[in-house]
Amino acid sequence: MNTIALKALAAASLSLFAIAPAAAQEVSVAVHHGDLDIASPAGAAVLAERLEIGANAACGRVDPRDMKAGAALSACREAAMQNAVEQAAAKGAAVEGTALASLD
Repeated sequence: MNTIALKALAAASLSLFAIAPAAAQEVSVAVHHGDLDIASPAGAAVLAERLEIGANAACGRVDPRDMKAGAALSACREAAMQNAVEQAAAKGAAVEGTALASLD
């Protein structure tokens, strides 16, 4: 399959409108790469950009003034990216020395 499932634990409390913390829920975003040669540095660079967009979509947004939510958002994005890069490497993506290496 030519997709990577970007998974993230996104807490509903990250929402700007949440009043009380809610249980975290797993969110999955499909990142397609069938049009890329992910074994090449150029293809890996485009995949890295797509994965970052996917992580941002999966983890959501927070009020930048809420430092606690900002830290949770950063942790969510880091975990999602680490998982996605591992999946990409397993599918033959060029990781070492490419844009994907900086995401792991």
